[in-house]
Amino acid sequence: MRKQLTVGSLLPSRPALQTANPVPAFKEPVPQTQTALTRSTAPVRPEQTEHKHVQIKQKGQSFTVQYAPCQTLLAVALKQGQNLAYKCQQGSCGKCSVQVLEGDFLLDPPKSQEQATLDKKLASGYRLACQSIFRSTRRI
Repeated sequence: MRKQLTVGSLLPSRPALQTANPVPAFKEPVPQTQTALTRSTAPVRPEQTEHKHVQIKQKGQSFTVQYAPCQTLLAVALKQGQNLAYKCQQGSCGKCSVQVLEGDFLLDPPKSQEQATLDKKLASGYRLACQSIFRSTRRI
């Protein structure tokens, strides 16, 4: 099978796009009881800040990304060895689209680029990893 080349896979500082099952950076149990997404602008409760990670899903694979203030979800995931699919890193192609399963309160609200690209998928918890920015520590 031929390996698909993308702009992101040609950059020397980025890991190549892989479609095989990735090895998790660490193993942490994820509660199976939480299925509802919380989309509110209410202040973050103290018990929410204890779990400083975001659980996301892309193309049937689940990833856990540790909180890193003021950085994009994609940049942090790649630094942590997660093999997320991505391409343009500008928010226009949608290849880095992920569904946030847990920890959406750690991310800033979607900006206009995400709203334009994802449209109605935002309501289902989808975000663009290249445009989703972790909140600064002052707001958590």
